[in-house]
Amino acid sequence: MSAAGIAQYVARALGFAGAVCGIRMVIRLARWAATGGRPDWRRELRRLLQTGYLAALTEIIALRGGPGAVRALQPVPLRTTLEELRAGAWPFAYHVAGNMIWFVPLGMILSRRRTIWQTLAIGAAVSLGLEAMQWMLGTGVSDVDDVLLNALGALLGAALYQALRGRSKT
Repeated sequence: MSAAGIAQYVARALGFAGAVCGIRMVIRLARWAATGGRPDWRRELRRLLQTGYLAALTEIIALRGGPGAVRALQPVPLRTTLEELRAGAWPFAYHVAGNMIWFVPLGMILSRRRTIWQTLAIGAAVSLGLEAMQWMLGTGVSDVDDVLLNALGALLGAALYQALRGRSKT
């Protein structure tokens, strides 16, 4: 995929995330108005960013602009990754780095309250759920390599978070 194609994916994901965040804020504001509660704005901002990230991730992996005609399953580990390696440096880098990078923030979010191994398991479960949604909607090829690389991205995010925090939580 070209840089322009990546930019289109990101722009569409950000638009979807913005809409989801807008809906979340309307609901939260209505709740505060009804209960007379005072929001913890730092916590609300953190949760809003997390909501936006998860919405963007869902759009990029599973929604991709709506249902399509591609409903395929690739269950053989490393088949796609090795095919991308044979295709050249850019397809391989896009496949491996792209799948991992999208899940680094999830690993950082999860590792605030979980061990690295719990983060890895949850990252794999989230990826598996999104790949299943992708298959059900027919928006792409659900690939076991994507699940493995996404889970590694979550693990990398957890390790990065812990390194930045200067502590080890295993």
